[in-house]
Amino acid sequence: MEMIRRLKGINILIISSLIGKILSALYRFPYQNIVGDLGFYAYQQVYPFYAIITTLSLTALPNFLSSLLNTSDTSEEDESQFFQVTLIISLVSFIILTVLSIPLARAMGTEKLATSLICSITPLLLVPFLSLYRGVKQSQLDMTTTAISQVLEQTIRVTMIILAALTFLVIDEDVYRVSSLAMLGSFLAGLVTLIYLISKSDIKFKNLFKDFTNVKAKFTIIKRFGLSSLVFVFFMIYMLIMQLIDVFTVKDALVASGISSYQAEILKGIYDRGQPFLQLGLVFVTSIFTNALPRLTLDKSEKKIKNIFDLTVYLSLTLTVGLMILLPQMNQVLFKSNSQSTALIIFVSQVALIGIVQFYHHSLFLEGRNRQSGIILIIGLVLKIFFSPLLTREMGLSGASLSSVISISFILIAYILVSKKFPMQIFNLRFIISLILMAATLMIGSNMFHVEHRFMQLIKLVIISGVSAGVFLLSAKKLKAFSNDLWEELGL
Repeated sequence: MEMIRRLKGINILIISSLIGKILSALYRFPYQNIVGDLGFYAYQQVYPFYAIITTLSLTALPNFLSSLLNTSDTSEEDESQFFQVTLIISLVSFIILTVLSIPLARAMGTEKLATSLICSITPLLLVPFLSLYRGVKQSQLDMTTTAISQVLEQTIRVTMIILAALTFLVIDEDVYRVSSLAMLGSFLAGLVTLIYLISKSDIKFKNLFKDFTNVKAKFTIIKRFGLSSLVFVFFMIYMLIMQLIDVFTVKDALVASGISSYQAEILKGIYDRGQPFLQLGLVFVTSIFTNALPRLTLDKSEKKIKNIFDLTVYLSLTLTVGLMILLPQMNQVLFKSNSQSTALIIFVSQVALIGIVQFYHHSLFLEGRNRQSGIILIIGLVLKIFFSPLLTREMGLSGASLSSVISISFILIAYILVSKKFPMQIFNLRFIISLILMAATLMIGSNMFHVEHRFMQLIKLVIISGVSAGVFLLSAKKLKAFSNDLWEELGL
């Protein structure tokens, strides 16, 4: 009975996480439309800092605390020590980043980003509290409260970000101040969410500071985090770290290639358009893993693992092909120009790579091969750090996109070699034919009907996407990965 409750709770969290990811991707379109590419640049330069912090308080730390409390004989003591450790780390991190805000802003391209950077890290002050309340609720199998808190936080955050963007039109045309307001809105969203969580909890605040000087207990908590949890969290924030590398390398590399600082900022803003496309492309694949992982933990049968693998490869490749074909039009419709579409097409090709990488990562996690996985991921980051400035200087934004593709491609190849499991699905003739038919439908539909108004272009995109998806599913219906029975089996 408890396992049924746990699985139902996980499904609730998956739905809330899916809603949050969609909201997080969609708000960027109106934001860029309001503040322009320069305003989008000012926001996206500091966004990875906030996103990493939020990932910790939304998922990573609550999951760790929930697991810790479920296996603990001294849950009250562990609860307080967890809170104290996260509080100390958060405060120290906040102070260090605040002190270094101006040097960091310079390294990111301009001192004007310093205030926005400080605003983006203010949610660090809420991490210990949000993680504690969410983790305790999850340990009690009350996933609904956590799910509501996630949707509440994202909804308020997106609303505040759009309101901040609107001040650009009405009050203040300084894109850096607007970026700061948007980040403060994110902090306010976290604060309102914390009030909600407190109202649903019976945790006694004064008990959280018991044995504050007990250093040994704190090290015990840190040790219990373990290598597996560390690698798992590392993978959760991996793409955000990749974004962070772009933050410190792309603009400077563009300037080094002879482009003016102002034009480099505009181009970096255009490059950042790729993030919402990538996020939307990965939403469905990530949701499959989030949903399937607890079931794979209970049932590691070859059949179930193969089913997940098949679905991952087919879905990742299909979404990528569709995105790459439609991207020039999506760029025009959603961002008002098709500038740098080639660079963005290269950028979204990561959807297939990342989607398949997720399968291998989770497989190695279930096998307990976390050290190998961690080493591969670290080498991938080293490659990104090396290639990003080099290729951006030589090839512009296409080079920046290519540096990410090279890094993820290495990770995928390394995972394949380590796991000794090759994605043979790419050679399935029925799948190849289905993919070709879908691609042909997209290209014919895109070039056959010409409309001028952006809203009508959006309607056209939706219709073409729906028709091509229907063509693909009709052609691929005999592939088991797309059968209703399999989706029901996986709980999708």
